[in-house]
Amino acid sequence: MKTRSLILAALAVFALAPAASAQTVTVMGSTALGPLVKQAAEDYMKSHPGVQIAVSGGGSMTGLNQVVSGGCTIGISDVFATPQQEKTGIRNYNLVIEPFTLIAHPGVGVTSLNAQQAEDVFTGKVNNWKEVGGKDQKIVRVNRPTSSGTRAVQQQTVLHGKEFSNNQLVQDSSGAVANTVATTQGAVSFIELDFLNRANGRFVGIAYNGASCTKQDVSSGKYPLFSFGHAYTNPAKTNPQVLKVAEDFLAYMLGQHFQDTTVLKAGYMPVAYVKSLKAKL
Repeated sequence: MKTRSLILAALAVFALAPAASAQTVTVMGSTALGPLVKQAAEDYMKSHPGVQIAVSGGGSMTGLNQVVSGGCTIGISDVFATPQQEKTGIRNYNLVIEPFTLIAHPGVGVTSLNAQQAEDVFTGKVNNWKEVGGKDQKIVRVNRPTSSGTRAVQQQTVLHGKEFSNNQLVQDSSGAVANTVATTQGAVSFIELDFLNRANGRFVGIAYNGASCTKQDVSSGKYPLFSFGHAYTNPAKTNPQVLKVAEDFLAYMLGQHFQDTTVLKAGYMPVAYVKSLKAKL
């Protein structure tokens, strides 16, 4: 009986061994980058069966704050860390170039806005689409919360640092923004190109200053609405074994095969393209 008990105990320990040795990498932050990172995680885990990569949202600021505090292994963000956050020793990996686009409900009657018109729409200076060449229809602004890197990019590039109108709908994720614009008459927002590529006509892209959100117009400098997609790690607050896995996963995302295939298919631009960009990041 005693021998049987010892054998059962040994088997139990053996059964638990794979779970104990598995490395779990937690990723938090940008919902703009989230779908791309989730795809990368699924692909990476297929060839690394002992690894678990859990990806969740919350916005760029949440990702940065969590990685600084040690609350996640990787924080993903559409904006650079602040100087104060950088002082904590976090490491930045520029993963992709993220093109962003203005989008609207198909019924607004506008396909292009110049820089001043776009600024006026989101600051609340104009409130009807007919004021910018569209239909006689109320403008419904859809935005992300203050924790969002997409919102920060929009404020910097479209509003030129000015404040957003208080009259807006706020959604927690890029997916929710896309759905709201698609189902709300007069709606307008700002979102990463990937969502427009998958819109299937549910909402439309709006050209900016006569340029469309394309690789050609971004790299030529005609189209200025883009940013880096970042990943941050915090070596000081991460288990060395987990950090090693996280760094290998990020190296996989930065590899030429992933950059030239998955990144491009998802509507982003490989980070290597920054060398040819004529517009500043």
